[in-house]
Amino acid sequence: MINIMVVADAPLLRSALAMALSCPDDLEVVADVSSVDVTKELLQDLRVDVFIVDLDTLSASVTDAVNVITNLQADPGTVLALTTVAASSAFRHALGCQVRAFLSKECHVDDLLAAVRRVSAGEGFITPEIAVSVMNARTSPLTPRERDVLRLAAEGRSVREIAAALFLTPGTIRTYLSTITHKVGARSRLDAIRIATEANWL
Repeated sequence: MINIMVVADAPLLRSALAMALSCPDDLEVVADVSSVDVTKELLQDLRVDVFIVDLDTLSASVTDAVNVITNLQADPGTVLALTTVAASSAFRHALGCQVRAFLSKECHVDDLLAAVRRVSAGEGFITPEIAVSVMNARTSPLTPRERDVLRLAAEGRSVREIAAALFLTPGTIRTYLSTITHKVGARSRLDAIRIATEANWL
């Protein structure tokens, strides 16, 4: 039996994945949670063979979840990352954490089930769709700090809320947002968020 944990921030996706993965006799979903709920305490109470992690979210908590999982696991190869955004910071972070299995979310259910079994057997892979996306990705002009600022802005945070989250002053955040808008060639903050999201820079 392969024990699986599903980590996805979108409730509908999380439920659909859990349902699809519960059908085969050799697979069992022992937990399905959002990325913010992935903690050391949770993982210590469960035996998980394969972690399925959806990387396509603007929340920074997904990178924290990958950190918790890969720091507690002897083999980061137990993680199967799902994405359609191969140039995102979450994707690059997963690569840096030695995650070795990446599956396109445009796959069929049978492909997902096969991928879980491959990961359980210790196999690493990147599906062709993701590989092509990586090769065609535009290089982000944003620094890590600028990306953090814009990601929080994309979550709907105010200037004061972003400043508090990053331990900076509101004036500094306004300067960052102005610089970001200029760098990406946007007309406004909302336009900068749109451009950065479409270019997979967040």
